[in-house]
Amino acid sequence: MLKGLATIGLLAALVAAFPAHAQSPLTVDVTQVITTAYPDVTAVVSVGDATGAPVGGLTAADFSASEGENPIAVTSVQAAVNADVGLAVVLVMDTSGSMAGEPLSLAEEAAVSFVNSLLPKDGAIVIPFADSVGAPSPLTADKQALATTLRGLQAGGSTALYDAVVAAAQSAKSAPLPRKVVVLLTDGQESGNRSAADVEGSLNAATGSAAPFFAIGLGNDINVLYLQTLAQRTGGEFLAAPAPADIPSVYDHIGIMLRSQYLVRLQVGAPADGGTSDLTLTVNSAGASASGPAQFVRPGAAPTATPKQASEAVAGTTSNGSGPNPALFALAGAMAVLLLGGGVVGVRRMRRSGMAAAESGSTTASRSYTPPPVAAWEGESPPMAQLLIVDGPDKGKSVPLGEEAVTLGADRDCTLKLANPDGRVGGHHARIWLREGHFMLHHLEGADFATHVGGRQVAWAVLEDGDEIVIGPHRLRFKSVAS
Repeated sequence: MLKGLATIGLLAALVAAFPAHAQSPLTVDVTQVITTAYPDVTAVVSVGDATGAPVGGLTAADFSASEGENPIAVTSVQAAVNADVGLAVVLVMDTSGSMAGEPLSLAEEAAVSFVNSLLPKDGAIVIPFADSVGAPSPLTADKQALATTLRGLQAGGSTALYDAVVAAAQSAKSAPLPRKVVVLLTDGQESGNRSAADVEGSLNAATGSAAPFFAIGLGNDINVLYLQTLAQRTGGEFLAAPAPADIPSVYDHIGIMLRSQYLVRLQVGAPADGGTSDLTLTVNSAGASASGPAQFVRPGAAPTATPKQASEAVAGTTSNGSGPNPALFALAGAMAVLLLGGGVVGVRRMRRSGMAAAESGSTTASRSYTPPPVAAWEGESPPMAQLLIVDGPDKGKSVPLGEEAVTLGADRDCTLKLANPDGRVGGHHARIWLREGHFMLHHLEGADFATHVGGRQVAWAVLEDGDEIVIGPHRLRFKSVAS
């Protein structure tokens, strides 16, 4: 009973510490603001539906923006995969002793798969860390060279996490490509006093890099609030992988999100004086509306900080009071043990709005589901494919795949209704839709159910001809069809 009361008290404290946020059918996240052509700036934006799936097909007419209280012009919107803007990815890999064996092996292969999904105009850097931070590999688009570097990592030593964050920030800041992102994986927290940097110094370095940090926490010995704060301050995400088997899905999620982003060009009115601008991007689509905030530093000489601002920076607070404090770091560490140690499986996403997160989990069979809009196909005819059930209770059933999103599951309103004799098929189990010329699969039902593609459990997958998909007792085959 006392243990239960302590848990309730901990949860209540977390609720009091972080504001609640109403669920919206859309989410808008501004992960980076590129100011090299100021006063023309480019906001890198992710738009998701209520399930977290990327929303495609948006145009400039769907976006509006403001700087402070002043509306500003949206001059153009492009899908990131279509824009001639390269992406620099800094892959930061924890190689401490606790990563030895399966954790590091799975992390290496997941990172290799992630690298292979990058476009020719993109490049990546690898930074390993344990007792100290290894030398960053050169920025390169050579996927074979990156794979060799990743597969050559060896585990051993403690965890110099804060120094790793500083090194990643420096590499991202100096990368010559306009889009930048850091993907950091760790299964622990700062240990052995290995880092020269401290908590606030590492967070300030990350913020100054102008690159979003996607912080992956593996297992139950992670500093949840540090990783969450790192992601929150930089416009990235905190993603928890409770077990090594969850690592590939987390990397898949990040890769698909990056390929699904929009580049929104804006005409800003504030002078180039080194000040800070508050930017708000709003998306209106299919009757739903959502906004995402961001801050960026304007080019020019920085204004002199007041004594009050300097003291706030040392204390770790932000302009809205959302910075970390020591009590919350301790509180979040205890929460990590409760959440992750209790066997919660799947990706838990902590966005810039704070600790309130869209957590994965099973949906009810009666849930009403509306697929997001898909990008209009601009060629003579869109790609076509077929999904055929080759084994299981519904063997022989098939469904054509084209421009319309399809759902697979046990509910009667699914495009391909699947028998559920043993309870392993969710109501709306998975969805397949066409985006940027590729058919993509999204597992919808969380950790209580599973979707396998090519023998691997996935949250997301880009389907290729001949891929085998397993849902409960059903084995399906994806087959491209010549148009």
